[in-house]
Amino acid sequence: MKNVEFANLGKYLKEKRVKAKMTQTELADTLGSVHTQFVSNWERGLCAPPGHCFQNLIGILKLNRADLVIEMLEDSKKIIELKVYNKKPSRSKTV
Repeated sequence: MKNVEFANLGKYLKEKRVKAKMTQTELADTLGSVHTQFVSNWERGLCAPPGHCFQNLIGILKLNRADLVIEMLEDSKKIIELKVYNKKPSRSKTV
């Protein structure tokens, strides 16, 4: 099983990129400092964007900061469940 620690964030970023009618390549080019493969990795939940990219992503994809934080908190909850409590992550989304 793949280790997908940022699945919620990745899904959220992909939805927003698609809604903005951008390809992964276009997003990477617009960000300027990342390769298309990094965007793909974010969207697949393999890693989170580096901190310096978040402000640009918020502007480019018109992200809602509160929604972004919620997605990141959900992923953090899953990481804690997996690593600290050694149990399967819950599937329910609590807000």
